[in-house]
Amino acid sequence: MTPEENLAQLWQLIDTNHEAPSAHKYDAAKKFIGGLINVAEQRVYFTHISKAGNLSVRATQSLGALKSDVVFALIKLRTEDPATHRAARKFVETTGKPVFLLQRESLESVKWYPMGGYALSIDPRGQALLTQLEEIFGAPPHQTIPMSEEFAAINAIQYLEGLGITGSVMGSALSGWHDLKNMLASATQSSIGLSAAEAAIVTRRRSIIAELKEMIANPTTTERDLHKKIQGHYWIFGGRYTGVSERNSLIPMDEYDIPLFCTDGSIHIVELKGSHITKLVDRQRSHLIPGKEVHQAVGQAMNYLLDLDEVGASMQTYYKRNGFEYDLCRARATVVIGNPEFVNIPADTKLKLAAVNRQMVDQAIRTYNGLISRIEVVTWTDLLDAADRSLKFEEESAGFASSVKTGASDQAASPSDGDHAGESDETIF
Repeated sequence: MTPEENLAQLWQLIDTNHEAPSAHKYDAAKKFIGGLINVAEQRVYFTHISKAGNLSVRATQSLGALKSDVVFALIKLRTEDPATHRAARKFVETTGKPVFLLQRESLESVKWYPMGGYALSIDPRGQALLTQLEEIFGAPPHQTIPMSEEFAAINAIQYLEGLGITGSVMGSALSGWHDLKNMLASATQSSIGLSAAEAAIVTRRRSIIAELKEMIANPTTTERDLHKKIQGHYWIFGGRYTGVSERNSLIPMDEYDIPLFCTDGSIHIVELKGSHITKLVDRQRSHLIPGKEVHQAVGQAMNYLLDLDEVGASMQTYYKRNGFEYDLCRARATVVIGNPEFVNIPADTKLKLAAVNRQMVDQAIRTYNGLISRIEVVTWTDLLDAADRSLKFEEESAGFASSVKTGASDQAASPSDGDHAGESDETIF
């Protein structure tokens, strides 16, 4: 269609009672424009301006205008051109939204002609939309309003504060914004924005750890519950791991809970067991030894490593031939099992032995770990405590410790749990 035909089509769609208090009188026009410039019709906003001053007031106070990608201002009077342009500039400077102006030929006419538009110099997308509209309707070139990013940021913050919009409300609103990725990238280019992003990640991670601590303290929590909760959060295991294998089975007949990639490319298998294990350790005469379930879990991990040793070389060649870089040579394993708080071994008056406490449990497991190779046993309590300490290190090193609360009452501050930013070099094994 030619610009003249597009204009004629638009005239028909906006031939309505502009003074009527209807929220849907421009729906057809929005749909038409959205189709022409490839924008959702809900993100096109029309407003009828009976006098110039209304442009910078009415549109600014409209939620529809603030949520839009482009604003169409239908200018009623031809006698206020200078004031109209001033109002349009003010509107764009205040909201950051590009505006396209259409002016009525006369009070009796159904014809509206473009009189240009305005966009901020730091808004390339808005400028591109106005350029499209100029070609579609044969409009005069739009004007770009010079503005530094710093001034725009200050202006936007002042405007939001004036509306009483809090940070949490703004975060919720921005989560559905079309340009969220670019906004986040821009925000984290500054030291303040980066610190805020890091603080949000740490807060979210603390919340996850707090939830896991509540779960391992609950006797009804199952192994399956812990598997589900910890999924996607390999950062809990320390900073020497760079990711999780997409394959849970690297050789036939074996399937791992969490196969981690180490920084050197090797594989570290994590075997997760339940937390409610009363026989985590047991007495053998005057000594403590790991319980049956610990031995079974370690035996399971041992067989995984044995199979990797025996079959790994040939499988590694197979994977490389198909484009996968797996280093299966001399893999290691960790078994996460039990919570010392569930161990209840009373005092033995006959052997004159005190009741078993956490320190005794830790010593028994530490002794066991010192006598086995390539496999380590870690309790859920030790795992989560170490992850908590790692986050504390992140807070202190980044200088935002005071902005992040600790404990189970922390609220999640990030929508994404699978984040990798802010990993600590500290290892927990």
